Amino acid sequence: MSLVLYGTPTSPFARRIRLLMEPLDCEFQFVNFFEAKPRQAYAQITPIRKVPVLDDNGTRIFDSHTIQQHLFKTLALPELSIDDQNLISVIDSVLDSLVTVMMCKRSGIEVDPDLLIFALQTERIKDSLNWLEQQCLSRDLSEWNYLSMCLLTMVHWTQFRNLVDYREYPAILAAIAPFENRALVQDTLPVDP
Repeated sequence: MSLVLYGTPTSPFARRIRLLMEPLDCEFQFVNFFEAKPRQAYAQITPIRKVPVLDDNGTRIFDSHTIQQHLFKTLALPELSIDDQNLISVIDSVLDSLVTVMMCKRSGIEVDPDLLIFALQTERIKDSLNWLEQQCLSRDLSEWNYLSMCLLTMVHWTQFRNLVDYREYPAILAAIAPFENRALVQDTLPVDP
């Protein structure tokens, strides 16, 4: 299997795939999109211009969900349950909403909580983080697996970008605490390019 993973050092979506692949002894090349190609050239790799993208022997696979499903099937890993997939969907909802808000700020758009788009993002982020907090209290998330990788990469990215104050979510922090000192986790922490 010849694998190339296109991503960025800051993307939580690319990082979760790296965390999944490295311990599985999947030989792959990680291509840092920031260093490798201008944005226009990246459009030749993926029409959605998002990371990650996995190239598996010439077959390009877009989006971390599709990549995860491909890897689980290819490597004969157990499927995720509906509850697990829902947890990942909520994590992704937090990330998607925060990316929307962050991109608006970077574009010079004032974040006005009275505007529908920002009101919806704020509600979604708060409700989703509260739901994740409850899941961390009620579910056993003590195993290092794709779920804990997704939760950990969300927390690290939101902390890196100073977007969430986790003092309100101690169970989320407690759930990822056992994995913080893993070498691969430390080696893939988000950094500015």
